[in-house]
Amino acid sequence: MKNNNKAFFLKLLSLSREEWPLLIKGMIFLLISSAALMVYPQYIKAIIDNALKTKDINSLNYAALIALGVFVIQGISSSFRYYYFTLAGEKTVKRLRAKLFSQIISQEMPFFDFSKTGELLGRLSSDTAVLQNALSVNISMLIRNLVQTIGGVILLFITSTKLTIFILLIVPPIAYLVAVFGKKVKSISKSTQDALAVSSGVAEESISGVRTVKAFAQEKWESDRYDNQLQKSFNLSVARISVVSKFTGAVSILGFVAVVFIVWLGGRFVISGEMSIGTLTSYILYVMTVAFSAGLLGSLYTDFMSAFGAGHRIFELLDTATVNEENFHKPLKNISRGLIEIENAEFSYPARSDVLVLKKLSMKIEANETIAIVGSSGAGKSTIAQLLMRFYDLNSGKILIDGLDIKDYDLYALRNQVGIVSQEPILISESIEDNIRYGKPNATLEEVQSAARLAYAHDFITAFPDGYQTLVGEKGVQLSGGQKQRVAIARAVLKDPKILILDEATSALDSESEALVQAALENLQKSRTTLIIAHRLSTVKKADKIFVMDHGQIVQAGSHGELILNNDGFYKKLIEKQFNN
Repeated sequence: MKNNNKAFFLKLLSLSREEWPLLIKGMIFLLISSAALMVYPQYIKAIIDNALKTKDINSLNYAALIALGVFVIQGISSSFRYYYFTLAGEKTVKRLRAKLFSQIISQEMPFFDFSKTGELLGRLSSDTAVLQNALSVNISMLIRNLVQTIGGVILLFITSTKLTIFILLIVPPIAYLVAVFGKKVKSISKSTQDALAVSSGVAEESISGVRTVKAFAQEKWESDRYDNQLQKSFNLSVARISVVSKFTGAVSILGFVAVVFIVWLGGRFVISGEMSIGTLTSYILYVMTVAFSAGLLGSLYTDFMSAFGAGHRIFELLDTATVNEENFHKPLKNISRGLIEIENAEFSYPARSDVLVLKKLSMKIEANETIAIVGSSGAGKSTIAQLLMRFYDLNSGKILIDGLDIKDYDLYALRNQVGIVSQEPILISESIEDNIRYGKPNATLEEVQSAARLAYAHDFITAFPDGYQTLVGEKGVQLSGGQKQRVAIARAVLKDPKILILDEATSALDSESEALVQAALENLQKSRTTLIIAHRLSTVKKADKIFVMDHGQIVQAGSHGELILNNDGFYKKLIEKQFNN
C-alpha cells in the first residue's frame, strides 16, 4: 500500500512538473503568510505585558501598528499564495484532461467494446474535478497548515515547555483517529466515484438514445433507472458523511478538552508566577493556530483520500496500453493499386471470443474493381469492413493490400487511404463545411464545394440560409437521412481514398433520396477499389463481382447474371426473399 501511495504521489508530481515555477512562487508567498501568523502573537504579548502594564500609549500604538502590518502582509501573501497554487492546479488538470481524452480516443477498438461511454465521461469530468481540488487549493492548504502546525509546535515549546509536553499527550489518539477514519473514507470515496461513473453512463445512454426512449414511451423507466444508480451513490455518500462527522466530532471533543486543560494549567502557572498573562495569551493564540491548522489537516486528509480514489482510476486509464506503437512510424507505403487479398481469415470479436464470425474465409478483389458482399444478417459482411480499416486484427490468416500484409502499413496511413460510408453516418456537431473537411482537414473551401457537387450535396447546402456554415446538430439531427448520407459521401470524396467501403450506404433511404445518393456513389466509385456491403438488388447488381456470405464463409461468388441463374444458390434465395417481402 505504501508503495502504491508513493507511486501515486510521484505521478501527481510528474503531472505538475511544468507548473513548478508557479508552485515555487506560491510556496514563497505561503511561507511569508505562515511566518506572519507565527509572529503576531508576540506583538499581542507585547501589548499585554508591556504597553498595558506600563500604561505607555506610544508602546501600545507601536505594538498595534506592527501587529496590523503583520496582518496586512499575511493577507496579501495569502492572496498570492492562493492565486499561484490554484492557477498551477487548473493548468495541471487541463493538461490531465487533454492527456486522458487523448489516451481514451487512442485506445484500440476492443477497449470500447468493453467500456461504457458514460463511465469514461465520468472519468473525464467528475474524477478529474475531484483531483483538481487536490492539486490546487487543497495542496496549498495542506502545505500551509502543515507549516503552521510544525512552526506553531516549535513556538509552543519555546513559549512554555511544560504546557506543550502536556498537550502532546493528546496527539497520539488524534493521529490514531486520523489513520482509522482516513482508511474508511478512502474506501467509501472510491466506491462513490465508481457509482457516479455508472450513473453518468446511464444518463449518457438515455440522452444519446432519446428518440428510442420517446418512441417506446420509456421516459419514466429511464428516470427510475438513473435514480436507482444515483441512490446507490447517495447511500455511499451518506456512509462517507457519517464517517467524517464521527471523525470531526471526536477530534472536536479532544480539541476543546485540550483548550480547557491549557487555560486551567496556564492559569495555575500565572497565579504561581511561572508565566505572565501576556505569555499565556500568546501561548493560547499559538495553540489555537496549531489546533485550527491540525483540524484542517484532518479534513484535508479526507479530501485527499477521495482524490486518491479518483486519481487511481484516472491513472489506470492513463496506464492502459493504447494502439501498439509498432503500428505507427513505419515506412509510409501508399496503396497504389488497391488489390485486396484475404487468405484463410478467422476472426472473433474480443467481447465474444467464443463465437467465430469469419471461418477460413478467402477472397480476392482486383484493383479498381467494384465488388458486392451480400448475405443474411450476422453473416460477417460488416466485419470485413472493420478488418480492412484494421479496427481489429485477425485471429489467424492474412489480409494483403497490394501484396503487402495490412500489418506492415503505418496504421494512420492505411486508414487515410481507406474510406467508408456507412448506413448511419456519424456527423460532428459543427458546420456542414467542417463535416466535409473532416475527410481532409487542410482542404480549401473550393475543394470542399467541389466534393459536395460530386456528392450531389451542393444544391441543398446552398439552399440553407447559412450555406456551408449551417450547423448540423448532434449526430447530424438537423439534416434528413439523404442529406446526411450525401454529406458523408462528400467527406469521402474529399478524402479521395484508394479503397472505398460502402456499408449499407443506401438501405435506410427512401426511393428519391436513394437515387441521388446512388448517383453520388457512382461518382465516388470511379478509379478506386470499391466494396459494397448491401442487400438491395439495385445496389449490388452493377458490381463486377458479388460474394455471397453465410455464417462467416463465402458460399457463392460471381456476377449478378451468373448467380441469378443458379436456382438452388443462396443468392437466388436472398433475391426472392427480398422481392417476396
